[in-house]
Amino acid sequence: MYTNYPDAFPGESETEYENRKMEESQAAMGLMFGIASLLFFALKMCAIFGIYFYAGFILSQNLLGEETSKSRILGLALLFTYLIFCIIYFFKGTVIGLRAKNNKLWILPWALCVLICCIIPAIVVKAVVSSMFDYGEQQGAFYIGLTWGAFILCSLYMYGIYQFKTHAAPRILYWSYALGLRVSL
Repeated sequence: MYTNYPDAFPGESETEYENRKMEESQAAMGLMFGIASLLFFALKMCAIFGIYFYAGFILSQNLLGEETSKSRILGLALLFTYLIFCIIYFFKGTVIGLRAKNNKLWILPWALCVLICCIIPAIVVKAVVSSMFDYGEQQGAFYIGLTWGAFILCSLYMYGIYQFKTHAAPRILYWSYALGLRVSL
């Protein structure tokens, strides 16, 4: 037994050894799945909030100036990020309201929401994927397929998150959504 399995415990039978190794393997797979889930969640949060937080940070830095303390800039960046999301969910409310009235103008705020929430982050993702290649490699079919594939997948993923045609909004932004709904009805 010990020559075939050098890491076996003394007095451990072959079936006990195989069962212990199976449990260890399942525990390791569970840990790897948990870490991958955590990384996917972090990627999802960066995709949703990253571009808007960056926009809020740039706005607050330009408004307050570079010499302002970092905590004030960070606080104002969070406020601007919240206001950007309020505007997005206001337009989502108008989309839902105009669609409920069978008004064809719902396409305009919907297109604006898709542009802001899906297309612009997808362009950023496409640029990040593009920057992973050398300039000489940026002419091939693999590069074009990969960058445009990342663009399409990101835009579809972001559209699935926001669900612009469904009657739903986060609790913290519901007031803005309800205001847009009220204005359009």
